[in-house]
Amino acid sequence: MSNRLMPAGIIALASFVLMMFAPARSAATPVPFAYVDNRMTIQCRINGTGPFTMIIDTGSPDVVIDPQAANVLGLHVRGDGSVNGAGNRTVQIWATNLREVDIGSQSFSSVPASVIDLSEIRTKLGFPHLDGVVGYSIMKRFAVAVDVDSQTISFLAQPPSTPPSASATSFTGVIPVVAATVDGIHTTVLIDTGDRSSLTLFGPFAKEHDFYARASQSNIITGYGLGGPVYADVLTLPSLDIFGRQLNAVVTRASRQTAGVFTGTEQGGSIGEGVLRRFNIIFDYPKQKIIAWPSKKFAEPDRFVPPPSTPAHNAS
Repeated sequence: MSNRLMPAGIIALASFVLMMFAPARSAATPVPFAYVDNRMTIQCRINGTGPFTMIIDTGSPDVVIDPQAANVLGLHVRGDGSVNGAGNRTVQIWATNLREVDIGSQSFSSVPASVIDLSEIRTKLGFPHLDGVVGYSIMKRFAVAVDVDSQTISFLAQPPSTPPSASATSFTGVIPVVAATVDGIHTTVLIDTGDRSSLTLFGPFAKEHDFYARASQSNIITGYGLGGPVYADVLTLPSLDIFGRQLNAVVTRASRQTAGVFTGTEQGGSIGEGVLRRFNIIFDYPKQKIIAWPSKKFAEPDRFVPPPSTPAHNAS
């Protein structure tokens, strides 16, 4: 199979699949999540064993399993070509099927999954455990409520009630695409909970609007994704308008990648967890709406945090 370009996310995958759902064992209950390297991670059970640590990633079309977890589970895998992620290199991908995935009180059966090596992300970004990713193929039938204030996530048949301060934003696509204003420039952006940064400007957009000239740090490693390190310039953006709110002093990376998703031209960039954690958010996939209101982290000052294993120096 020929190489496929990833649509978004540090660990996004290239295909999206349909899945069959078994009835939930009981009414949906909130599932605790923990932030690791500015990403939401949850515990789940797969084929009756676990727990396995999974990232909640709106930037991934699929469920992803690391080869180590696949070996523990004794999964049969088959080659499925290669993909591009956030890094410059292509990576090999395999396909498999999970008999059952249990997240909190809910159980999903016959779940297609992609098997991709996540070891570089796990080791370079300080994950004690990282077994895979929960992506669109599970979330697509739910209003996925991310309560930053209580650090829980819920998979709901209908969105819950929201405070008067909540705003609704329409999105398109498997990976949510919404309108945004980046320092006065109107564009569209991907909403990617798998992006460790606050805002990533894609290379063509950053070059067109001369954002590189504003950098305080140039061509440094700002993270790791499928395909290796992510090089970018770091700058502080005066204003970002998203979800009906204006944010100021947003630490931003302007991509220096030569391949992969951050070289895309369809969107100006992607909004990552550094911004998203400022909001309590409902991703209402059936209605293609994002409902957001300020979390208790809304007014926290933004700052650039280099990857834990990587010194913040200029790249060669």
